[in-house]
Amino acid sequence: MYKLNFISYIAIVLLAVMPAGALMAQSDSRVSSGSFYSGIGFGYPIDLLSPYSMGMGLSGVSNYSGFSPNISNPAHWGIIRYSQGNVSASLNQFDASDQTGSVRNALFSIESFQLAFPLLRNRLGVSASFTPTVRNQFRQVDQGFFNPIPEYSNDIEYQVSTIGSGGINRFEAGFGLRLNSFLTVGYAISNHLLTTDNEIFPAFADPQYRQVQFNRQLSGNAFGHRFGLYAFKSNLLRNEDQLAFGASISLPVTIDAEQSITSFRQINNQSMLIELNENSPDRMGTVKLPLEINSGLTYNLSRFTNVVAELLIQRWDEAEYSFNPGQEAYFKDRVRAGLGFQYHPYRTDQFGGFFSNIKYSLGATYDTGHLFINGQDIETIFLNAGIGLMSQRTPSSIDLSFHYGFRGTESSNLVKEDIWGFKLSLNLAEFMFLRQRFQ
Repeated sequence: MYKLNFISYIAIVLLAVMPAGALMAQSDSRVSSGSFYSGIGFGYPIDLLSPYSMGMGLSGVSNYSGFSPNISNPAHWGIIRYSQGNVSASLNQFDASDQTGSVRNALFSIESFQLAFPLLRNRLGVSASFTPTVRNQFRQVDQGFFNPIPEYSNDIEYQVSTIGSGGINRFEAGFGLRLNSFLTVGYAISNHLLTTDNEIFPAFADPQYRQVQFNRQLSGNAFGHRFGLYAFKSNLLRNEDQLAFGASISLPVTIDAEQSITSFRQINNQSMLIELNENSPDRMGTVKLPLEINSGLTYNLSRFTNVVAELLIQRWDEAEYSFNPGQEAYFKDRVRAGLGFQYHPYRTDQFGGFFSNIKYSLGATYDTGHLFINGQDIETIFLNAGIGLMSQRTPSSIDLSFHYGFRGTESSNLVKEDIWGFKLSLNLAEFMFLRQRFQ
């Protein structure tokens, strides 16, 4: 019996490190919290949307607001006038389906937290923020067969339930500097903290194999660097118009990570936590975030309307996940393009009622995705709409955006996701965030 128990541990470890493609090819997989595709590799990339432009579904790299902080472009911090604070949260519903069934789930998450302060108004500013960059939030069930030792003539059926949580969070601080009347630059240094926890519950049809829960954890951290540029030109084609260009570059981040596989086992009638991979050569590995280039162009037709176009490129083909080369092989370069429109009736000099105090936004994005699985790109398309409730007495505001989109496909034994959700952002530029002026 001890031999069978020992073999069951070995089988569990093999199932833990088996490439996801091999499991998906013979499994019935379901999402129960976040996106199914966040369980591949070390997580799914998170797009950072500044409050001012999130109603368009865009990052706002070229879209400046003096009353809410910009998280996508460090150069914007060089032209802020008020001290600003922001907290954003989102709620998403995933309707996931494959060729055998469907499931509906929801995920609430904090999107960002940021504080920005002008050291010299409209000349030099600083920012500190917390944001997720990669999210590993999923639940799936995989079924199949394996043959642990040659002596067995019959395959053994198994079912593995996996609950994933965590990801990579970024703690960042930086500054922006205005060089002249039309050009600002910025720089930020960040600490990327990797923490993922996959709780795995295997079950075997053969009663000789014990059903032992175990955890697979990844941890590590590394510093990253980000640069920004923002340029603008007024009165270009007509009076009161403005053309603005913004860009940011995030350099690759390499994290020296540690993988720990643990489980509780009865030893001398006591439950003890043991390391299943304590002396494994693959306990230490590399997780590498790719180079990112984000650029945008904003044309303000007047102070009431503006059109924004953005293009984001991430070199996921150069990303690394040494703990599972099979999943690393799914990575490919990612391109995300978007177009948006905003209308700002609150900027009129005439009082027009409640609805004149609202900012209106519309936008659409197309994402090629960073995964190529079973001959399919995992693409995402989103439609976005948003409103911004502007305070009549202070620079503060509340932004609320709605989005609908779909990701993936049911073909090639994959999962298609219909995604509904909204984001809420509270932007403060008053009281303790507003520098008082005394006459």
